Amino acid sequence: MKHRIALNLIALWLLISIGSQGVMAQYSDHRNRKVDSLEVVLASPNPPKGEQLLRAYQDLMWGYVNIEGKVAEDYARKALALSYELNALNARADALRMIGMLAYGRGDYEMSLDFYNHALAVTDSMAASKRYIEKDVDDNYSVIYGSIGNLYNIQDQNLLAIEYYQKALPIFEKYGWLESQTILYHNVGELYYTMGNRDEAERNYLLAIECGRKSGDSLMVALPQRGLTKIYLEKGDYDKALQTGMESYAYYQPNQKEEPGDYLELLSTLAQIHLMEGHKDIAKAEAYAEESYRLMRSDEDMMASFKSNALSAMYLVAMEKGQWQRAYDLARESVEADPNDTYDDINDYENLAHICIQLGRKDEADLYINKVHDLTKEYANTQYQSALSQMQVIYETEQKQSQIEELQRERTWMHWLTWISVIALLLLVGLLIFLVFWLREKRRHAEAIAKIDGETSERVRIARDLHDRMGALLTGIKLNMQLFTQQPDNIQARENALNLTDEAVHEMRGIVHHLMPESLRRFGLRTAIESFCDTMPLAHFMFQGEDRRLDKHSEEAIYYIAHELVNNAAKNAHATRIDVRLHQNADHTILEVKDNGSGINPHDSGFGMDSIASRVKALGGKLELKSNSGRGSDFIIEVPLR
Repeated sequence: MKHRIALNLIALWLLISIGSQGVMAQYSDHRNRKVDSLEVVLASPNPPKGEQLLRAYQDLMWGYVNIEGKVAEDYARKALALSYELNALNARADALRMIGMLAYGRGDYEMSLDFYNHALAVTDSMAASKRYIEKDVDDNYSVIYGSIGNLYNIQDQNLLAIEYYQKALPIFEKYGWLESQTILYHNVGELYYTMGNRDEAERNYLLAIECGRKSGDSLMVALPQRGLTKIYLEKGDYDKALQTGMESYAYYQPNQKEEPGDYLELLSTLAQIHLMEGHKDIAKAEAYAEESYRLMRSDEDMMASFKSNALSAMYLVAMEKGQWQRAYDLARESVEADPNDTYDDINDYENLAHICIQLGRKDEADLYINKVHDLTKEYANTQYQSALSQMQVIYETEQKQSQIEELQRERTWMHWLTWISVIALLLLVGLLIFLVFWLREKRRHAEAIAKIDGETSERVRIARDLHDRMGALLTGIKLNMQLFTQQPDNIQARENALNLTDEAVHEMRGIVHHLMPESLRRFGLRTAIESFCDTMPLAHFMFQGEDRRLDKHSEEAIYYIAHELVNNAAKNAHATRIDVRLHQNADHTILEVKDNGSGINPHDSGFGMDSIASRVKALGGKLELKSNSGRGSDFIIEVPLR
């Protein structure tokens, strides 16, 4: 996936680097006559001076950018130095961005960001000076925002990449730059897809298709259609997946040499669609899978980047045909395509576990289930740390911008205040100046406290969600695997473990993007809790009253309270039976979780109890606990209908 995004970023980089004026187009001549003639002029007895010399340096830096990076940077630095002598802000921003682009190309991302930020500051000065037309200023902003977005994207800092891409979008829309909008929407869709946020990915893909059709760019319609096909497949909307996939296929099939990697990935997706219920056609699935496999084998670069896609399609077909040993060999080759285990390998390991069970290799199946668990945990931790880091950068950037704007307002105010105060009494001037500094210090102190409180609150929320939403699932996986180990013929325990593993993967994506569980979102509280209890060997569910939907926040909170209570009873109280009762009527929703475990101290201030009490309080509900040592616990949560 990252390889595909990187390729699309090249297209976006070229487009935004050119900007609205198409500077690079004049250098398409491979003989470089423009560059050569300019250097002849510079070496002549009467070389250009002043603005003409600055323009020559700019032309040469752009002329050499695709030929010799070091020479391009030399001319960019000459243009930069001369721009200070001539006070040419636009040329200065252009030279700074060029140096940043070249540093990006070398992989020196820290240096690249420094020069991009410097170019932004110069563009701010352009906007304030009133010497430049608005379109030139906007053009500078858009290309620099896009360049910074690319810089964060290549470093897997998706939130920051999206932040800067979206800063460029209003400018593209303002001037009707459809091609820029199309590529930007598509790449933002790709970023959201890698983050697991399918709703935002779908929205941006659809916007990309809309802009692509307006601009008449068939490729930029087919690209987001390929992404949409995968999303519809994952959502189980196989009709839309097939329709969208075939529309994309109509472009890629006759143009496969233009975009062979996209075509291979699309073939793999089409193969999977034809393995789904209602659209099952094993012959077609196998044909698509084998074509993607042959295409992958024909190109060494594609073998390195898309090998896993082609192999996945092949082994899924083998599984459907009951060719378990062949499926095992292909799945193993797929995970070994990259020596480092990544989050993208989770599906392969899940399928390998299923294949090994079919082959009677229980110990190896356990190994792959453990890998799924470890990779899920590692991904969650990595995403958590990355998200915190990126949110901190976004917060600090917004704070700096706010401080700059505030400083500009204060300077304007102080200017007028000074003139008024000179006319008034000197004593009043001194008093007002003191008041200004006192208010400024007080505001800074309040901002610092708010920043600390906000960060602390966010960490607590994320920690609570990780504890509440993943703890029960992982406990359920462990219990079912223990039961399956003790009773190898217990197929239900095996299926429960696999189902819970799938849910854990989806839940982790949900935690990253603040989404509700899929079963809860689609079917409501009763079905979600009943489904969860069905996967827990110790839990028994009973429903009373009227089955009704609550608001999103209430359903989510009650669902995870049930998760936490069942998890605590099984893991901490060592219960052998857990009764879960859900009662709904027109006024209240009552959740009761009763177990025969070792009991619990009502004053326990552990993380789980604090989390449950906090959720109940937020809903305006009541929590009642009855527990005796050695005789189990009985939790009753009553939530009023809102």
